[in-house]
Amino acid sequence: MSREEKKLVALTSCSHALTHAYLLIFPAVLLLLKEEFSMGYLGLGVISNIMGFAYGLGALPGGMVYNYFGPKKLYLFCFLGSAGAALLVAASPDLILFTAGLALLGALGSVYHPMVNSLITSKVKKYGIALGIHGAAGNIGVALAPFIGGLIGSRWGWRQAYIFFMIPGIVLSIWSLFIDMSVKKEEKEQPFREMVRPDSSSQAKTIWIFFTLPLVLLYTLNWLQSFSYHGAATFLPAYMAQYTSFRIFSWDSVAIGGMLSGLALFAGTFGQYAGGVLGQKPHLERNLLTVTAVSFPFILFMAFLQDLSLLIMALIFFFFSFAVQPMMNVLLAQYTTLGMRGTAFGIYFFAAFGIGSLAASLSGYIAQRFGLPYIFLALSVSVVVLIFLSYVLLRLKKSWAKANL
Repeated sequence: MSREEKKLVALTSCSHALTHAYLLIFPAVLLLLKEEFSMGYLGLGVISNIMGFAYGLGALPGGMVYNYFGPKKLYLFCFLGSAGAALLVAASPDLILFTAGLALLGALGSVYHPMVNSLITSKVKKYGIALGIHGAAGNIGVALAPFIGGLIGSRWGWRQAYIFFMIPGIVLSIWSLFIDMSVKKEEKEQPFREMVRPDSSSQAKTIWIFFTLPLVLLYTLNWLQSFSYHGAATFLPAYMAQYTSFRIFSWDSVAIGGMLSGLALFAGTFGQYAGGVLGQKPHLERNLLTVTAVSFPFILFMAFLQDLSLLIMALIFFFFSFAVQPMMNVLLAQYTTLGMRGTAFGIYFFAAFGIGSLAASLSGYIAQRFGLPYIFLALSVSVVVLIFLSYVLLRLKKSWAKANL
């Protein structure tokens, strides 16, 4: 990568860590919120769902707004706005304003993924590797947020956890002012276009170009992967706190649950990078199917194990689960043209964060009705469907290749 490409990847990688960290403060302090607001798991799951849905819903216009306003203004809107929303959450005097603040936090961060994935795939030549680095950095934020949020929350209260995360949002906004984010209008030549029809330039004038069968499959795959992630991550700190017997210093269950879930999610950092490397390799659809299939037994076993065995299963599951993300991101870039990519990524991330956020409410209901272990049993079903649709995408690619011989 060139110097300018490295600077862009560095900024967006740190940004990816923070945008996910904002979402994972809530699970880290979930037990504290349960006590303060006297709520059950279902109510807390619905609140998390509201934040997650807002994070996904804004991705739809986010892709189109990216094409109109450009990345620099959108970036500042995202992170300065998120810092302000975190302050609003911390200062909320009641449950209604707390929920509204979380919804605003989700909405302001929602433009991030379509914006940055479009930016990276447009400005970085080896964007498979760049997406892997970007994804791995996101998982560092995913891992650190439950640990830092849980530790701060257990010692000083959940409000201080949100105040703490304001600071990096301001710092990154200042840093972005010194990064070149301009994108040339002409599309770079790209090596993969098997699934984009030759007459796509004329089709681009209609909405149906965004809903070809390969793209619909990718939207659905991203939704299913995010569904299993949202359900697991929302209740993982509480699950770890209640189903492990580790003792660390004088930490309470909130801090220990946050630390253990953060450790499990940190495994996804290596998975993201591995997925980015695989994204540069041939036979990407086949690799996607293999990785999704390997992840299945580990989320299933999480429903039946405790202590160290539970932690090991979580580590392995999140490694393979997160490896899927950069691979699918690369596939979406390969199956779209530059002009349609911002909108396509918007639909793609709405499917992941908007529709996928429904897992929080469903998981909350399951936890309240049957118990926390049943969450992972239910989520394993979504992974089975993910495996099947990955196979369908692979067969479609093979049939397409034969037809074009």
